[in-house]
Amino acid sequence: MFTIRTLFLLLLVLIFGIGGCSSKKHQLFSKHRTPVVTKGFYQQRDYVIKPHDRISILVYQYPELGTYRDGMQRDNGIEVTSRGTILLPLVGRIKVAGMTKEMLEDKLYRLYGEYLENSPAVKVEVLNKKVYVIGEVKNPGALEYDRQSFLTPLKAIAQRGGLTDTAKRSQVLIVRGNRKKYDVAVLDLTDMQSLSRYNIVLQPEDIVYVAHNSAKDISLPLNGMDPSLSLINTIFNSVAIYSVFK
Repeated sequence: MFTIRTLFLLLLVLIFGIGGCSSKKHQLFSKHRTPVVTKGFYQQRDYVIKPHDRISILVYQYPELGTYRDGMQRDNGIEVTSRGTILLPLVGRIKVAGMTKEMLEDKLYRLYGEYLENSPAVKVEVLNKKVYVIGEVKNPGALEYDRQSFLTPLKAIAQRGGLTDTAKRSQVLIVRGNRKKYDVAVLDLTDMQSLSRYNIVLQPEDIVYVAHNSAKDISLPLNGMDPSLSLINTIFNSVAIYSVFK
């Protein structure tokens, strides 16, 4: 036989039970699934110079041959043409697209050695390295890459305004490489413990893609990536963002 006391206790159970379910549903960090990372994801890749990059060139002992001039507040570098070339004093026009900065330093060292008595040391830096944040973020686009800032996926998402209401927090993809050879990490932002364990720091040209909450879950084998993943193909088809955000 129900008493008023019993009825009151049942109401409390219902209220706190519903509240508990609601809090779990909207909890940001909860155990969900282990992130999946393809085999070669953590391999360090040298940045390859491409058309429309801006590169800084410092020629030791001969600063007039480089891109910095006295009176400049900063070195704005020189832009690589659409044909992948730059025009420099003394050595003229040279092809640089497709080279790493170390390769270009060696090439300039040899070229200047043909004109100067002592081959000067040369330092090259790419000034406009970027990472790209697309998908369900409030302000998708490119971010300037600074290797000193240890840019993580969470930081990159925050700098582009954060996640939208329709973002699937358990499906954040980090795509690294190019169309011919690339690796992928699938992260679950609701599992903070897994995020700290994998400790991913972004590299230049990485793409951070946040899926829509209606997207199907993606599963990647650790020994490689399933080439039939249409979502990955969609991402690389949209790498036209390179030209949009430059």
